[in-house]
Amino acid sequence: MNRIVNIMKMKRITYKLFMITSLILLSFAVLIYLTLYFFLPTFYQQYKTNQLQSGIEEIIDESKNLTLQSAIPLLDEYTKENNAIIYLQTKEGTYIYSPSFFIQGNSQRSMLTAKTAPIQSAESFNNAFNVTLPIQFLDKDNLMVTVFATFQPIDEASQVLVRFLPFISIIVVIIGLGSAYLYSRFITKPLIYINEGAQKMANLDFSENIVVRSNDELEELSNSLNEMSNNLQRTMLDLQKANEQLKDDIERERKIETKRREFFATVAHELKTPLTVMKGYIEGMIYNIGPYQNRDLYLEKNHKIIEGMEQLVREILSMSKLEQDTFKLQLEEVNLLELLDSITKDLGFFASQKDIQIIKQISPNMNVRTDRDLLEKAFKNIIHNAITYSPHGETVCIDVTDLQKENQIQIQVMNTGVTIKEEEIQQLFEPFYRIEKSRNRNTGGSGLGLYIVKQIFESLSITYLMNNTQNGFQFLATIPKGRS
Repeated sequence: MNRIVNIMKMKRITYKLFMITSLILLSFAVLIYLTLYFFLPTFYQQYKTNQLQSGIEEIIDESKNLTLQSAIPLLDEYTKENNAIIYLQTKEGTYIYSPSFFIQGNSQRSMLTAKTAPIQSAESFNNAFNVTLPIQFLDKDNLMVTVFATFQPIDEASQVLVRFLPFISIIVVIIGLGSAYLYSRFITKPLIYINEGAQKMANLDFSENIVVRSNDELEELSNSLNEMSNNLQRTMLDLQKANEQLKDDIERERKIETKRREFFATVAHELKTPLTVMKGYIEGMIYNIGPYQNRDLYLEKNHKIIEGMEQLVREILSMSKLEQDTFKLQLEEVNLLELLDSITKDLGFFASQKDIQIIKQISPNMNVRTDRDLLEKAFKNIIHNAITYSPHGETVCIDVTDLQKENQIQIQVMNTGVTIKEEEIQQLFEPFYRIEKSRNRNTGGSGLGLYIVKQIFESLSITYLMNNTQNGFQFLATIPKGRS
């Protein structure tokens, strides 16, 4: 039922156009019929009167140069062409010519009586043309010509037209309605098609284009709708992509915010623990409780705690600096041999305490364009971690390889004698994550070292990888040689 209603709604213009066209055609048909019925007899009568009048006047003009005998053919021809009767009579009233007879001296064209026959014929009609005019011939003068013609056939034609009205009406209705239907269908078919296409577009269905080839405004309308559809489809796709990107940005921002809250919560915990310890030491010293009477010892411990907190704050500030949008890299040409020699020299004391040997394989001519301070900080953390978490007597190997085809340099730092569980490797870059769960400062750092390394490498576009090998644990970093 709804489908039928929708079809009816879509085709309302067809029915409107059909009704309007039908009414126009039928109105014109009725108007033409009424015009014929009321005005045709009058028009025809006037036309016939003018024709008869002009014809007899021409005969009168020509008869002046003709004899009666030579003018007879003109009179006969006039009567045939106009379906009229002509009488010639003298002033005494004697008829000498009519279509039935002609009297010339002692000869006769008919045996009818000359004084009775024409008068009876003329008096038997009322609706007729009847005029009497003087006429003269070369051999006759002082004659009168009478022209008589009936208009009865015109009245009969009007009566026939009335009787034929039902048949004319049927024909007019059939032709009018049929023509109106075909015309309305022809005009509205492309409109209905365009309307159906527009309805699909309104329902955001852009699967089909509207195709109308008529070289007129309808084709221009269909092309405009197709162009609008394509533009709308592209706009919707762009909005959809932008919406998806916005969702991703919002989700990423949520994750960042969550990590930021977790980070500050962890920072607060990291600072709360040493502050609590320091508070206990100081209260013990104030009240001279037991071992706390040895103030020099606990002042030294407090000093170490403060140094650790100072280091933690420096690392947090360094990390915060990297995350700022206003941070700019200080690019310069850096020789990796000199950089790594400086780092291993600074860390030599820690390595000697654990009897750890540092082996380097570096070519002297390996340079990269990068931020020296950041790169030094990152690799100092990496090598320091390798030393810190390696058992006594192991080896830390530093190998630098030139990847000429890729225009990159690869640095490998491997410490022997240690492995890390696969599920813990990726967590090493999380802030404050430590494999040693006791979080003892004597057995590890703050847990921000590798997180800072991650931030630095992302800023310098350095790719990195950590994995276990047969000999130990390996850290790989790939550095682009030049930065714009």
